[in-house]
Amino acid sequence: MRPGDEFAGRFVLRKVIGAGRSGDVWLAHDRLTGQDVALKPERTEGDRGTEERRLLGEPRAMAKFRDHPHVVTLLDVAAVDPDETGVATYWFIMEYVPGGGLDRQAPIPPERVARIGVHLADALAALHEAGIVHCDLKPANVGLSRRGDAKLLDFGAAYRFGGAETVSVNGPFSFTPDYAAPELARGNIPRPASDVFGLAATLYALVTGSPPRGDEPAEDEDHGEAGERREDAEAAQRLTYWKAEQGVVELDADALGPLYPVLAAMLQRDPRQRPDAVEAGRMLAAVAADPDARPTEDTPPKRPRRRWPAPAVAAGVAALVLGLGLVLVPGGGEGNGAHETGETGGTGQDQPEKDPPNGEQESVIGDPRTVDVCALSDPTAFSAYGRAEVDEDYGNFDRCDTYVYLVDETRVDVALRLLRNSPSGKTQPDRFIGETGVMEEPQETSECLLTLVPPGGDEDILVGIRVDVGQGAVDAAGLLCGIAEVAAENVADELNAGQVPRRSEDYPEDSLARLDACAFLDAEALSVVPGVDPEAPKRGVANWDCEWFSDIDNLEAELIFHRDQRRDGPDVRRFNGYDTTVAPRGDGPGTCTAFVHYREYQGQEARVAFEMLRLRVGGERLMDELCDMAATLAESAAARLPTP
Repeated sequence: MRPGDEFAGRFVLRKVIGAGRSGDVWLAHDRLTGQDVALKPERTEGDRGTEERRLLGEPRAMAKFRDHPHVVTLLDVAAVDPDETGVATYWFIMEYVPGGGLDRQAPIPPERVARIGVHLADALAALHEAGIVHCDLKPANVGLSRRGDAKLLDFGAAYRFGGAETVSVNGPFSFTPDYAAPELARGNIPRPASDVFGLAATLYALVTGSPPRGDEPAEDEDHGEAGERREDAEAAQRLTYWKAEQGVVELDADALGPLYPVLAAMLQRDPRQRPDAVEAGRMLAAVAADPDARPTEDTPPKRPRRRWPAPAVAAGVAALVLGLGLVLVPGGGEGNGAHETGETGGTGQDQPEKDPPNGEQESVIGDPRTVDVCALSDPTAFSAYGRAEVDEDYGNFDRCDTYVYLVDETRVDVALRLLRNSPSGKTQPDRFIGETGVMEEPQETSECLLTLVPPGGDEDILVGIRVDVGQGAVDAAGLLCGIAEVAAENVADELNAGQVPRRSEDYPEDSLARLDACAFLDAEALSVVPGVDPEAPKRGVANWDCEWFSDIDNLEAELIFHRDQRRDGPDVRRFNGYDTTVAPRGDGPGTCTAFVHYREYQGQEARVAFEMLRLRVGGERLMDELCDMAATLAESAAARLPTP
C-alpha cells in the first residue's frame, strides 16, 4: 500500500501515522464524508473462527463508548477477503486523532497533565461501569483531539472482568511492563484498580518524559559484541519485569508539583489502597482547577489507617519509591500460655500504642487450638488459574494446604500456616491489605512467601503463605507470586472482618493437638545429638513443634506434630508398638526424618490418615549418623505415647 492508493472504494491513503500489531496505521481521507480517518489493520492467524472472535472483541468494546468524548470513536470495520494463505484482514476505521499517541510529546506541565488525567479518568470510569478493563494505559495509547480533549486509544488488550471474554493477543491479557500494575505483571486477573495504576504511570511519564520505573538503558551500537548487547538487553528486560512484579516506582516530587500526592495514592502497590477512577478524577480535577491544590478531606488518597511506626524521613525528600507499599526514601496472644518468660511475640519487637475505637481490641487469631486454618482458604478464589482443592489432612495442626491444578498436570501448593515470627525476621509490614499488614519475604524462582500481620499489629501469631510447585514444572516466579497474592487477599478479608473462623469441633481427647511437642524429648534423650542445648528450644505455635540447636557441625533436631497418609519406606521399625519409618533425606539433603505413626483416623473424604510424630535431624554428618540420631529420638518420643 502506498500514499494515493484507494481502499474499500472510498478511502484515499495519505501517510503512515503509526504501527499496530498487524501492520502500519494509515491516515486516510474518506471521500464519502469528507473527513480524515485512521485505518488500523488486524489480521487473523491460526483458526479463523477463533481469531475472528478475538479480533472483533476490540471493536465491540469500542462500540460501547461511541458517544463518549474521551474514547476514540470507532466508525466502521471493513473486511478484506483471505489471501492465498488463508489470512484475512480487518480494517478498523476510527476517528483520526491528529496528535497521535502522546509518547512522542515533549514533557507537559503538571497542571495540563492533570486536565488530561481528568478526561482519561472519566473514560476509565465508563469502561469500568461497563465491566471492561483497558489493561494497557500508556502514553502511546492516549491522544489529543484538535480541541485538546484527551482520547483513550487502542482497546486491543481490553479485558472483560464480568466474564471470560478477552481481546488480548498474548494470552489471558497483555500489558506494557513499564506502566503495568504489579498485579498484572504477577499474573493476577485485571481489575479496575489496575487501570488506575496505569493511568498514574502514564501521567507521570507525560510530566517527566519517562515512566516511573525509570528509563531503559540506552543501547550502545559501538560497544561490545552482538551477543553481549543481546544479553544486556535481556537483563534489562528481566529487570523491568521484576520491577513491574514488585510494584517498584520512583516519583520525583519536585517535577510533579501538585500532582505528587495524587499520583502517589494512585500508584499504591496494593490495588485496594488506590482510589477508583471516579475518585481519581476528582483528585485530578482539584489539581487542574487550582495548581496549588492538594487532596482535601472530600478527596483523600485511599490509604489504610496504619498502626505501625513510620520510618524516619529526612527533610527535603524529592523521590518516592513504592516498591512494597508507600515508603519515602531520602535522596530519590497466643491463648494457651505456652510462651516462655522473656520470649517476644510474633513481630519480635515492642509494639506502639494502639488506638482501637471501642477500647481494647479483641484478638483476631485467639487460641490457635480453636482456629480453623482451612477456613482461611477459599479454593474458588483460584479459579482463574485452574481447579483447586483443599487438603485438610496434611502437615501440622497449624497448617492447611490448597492444591491448584494448572495445565499439563502441573500442581501448585498454597500452604497457609500460623507462625510466631516472620521467616526472614522482619518486624514491620511492607504494605497493607485493608488493616492487615503484609511482609514480603525473600523470593526464589521455585516459591513465593508472604507473611500477614493481623489488624492491630499486636498479635503473637502471624499467618504465613507459601506457594511452591508440588508437581510438574513452572518457570515463572511471577505466576507463583500472583497466586500468593490471591491467597493473601482472601486471608486478609477474614482477618479484617474480625476473629478468624473457629473449628466446629474440639480435637479428640487422644489427639496430639492437645499435647506439647517440647515435652517429648528431655535432656537425656537429646544428648544423642552432640552439642544440642536442651534448655533453649524454639517453640512453634501452640507448642505443636519444637526445635533444638547445636554448635557442633550445624546439627539441629526438631519434633513436629504431623498429619498425612501412611509414610511407607524400606526402613520401618517399631517403637513402643508404633510403626516408625526412617527416611534419609526426608526433608532434603543433609537431613534424616523419622515418622512415628501414632493415631489413625478417618480424614477428608473418608480417607485414612495418621497423626504422627515427625523427628528430623539435620547437619554436617554422614547420613547413617543422622538417621541413627533420628531413630533414637523417635524411640524416646514414642516411649512417651500411651501403649496401643
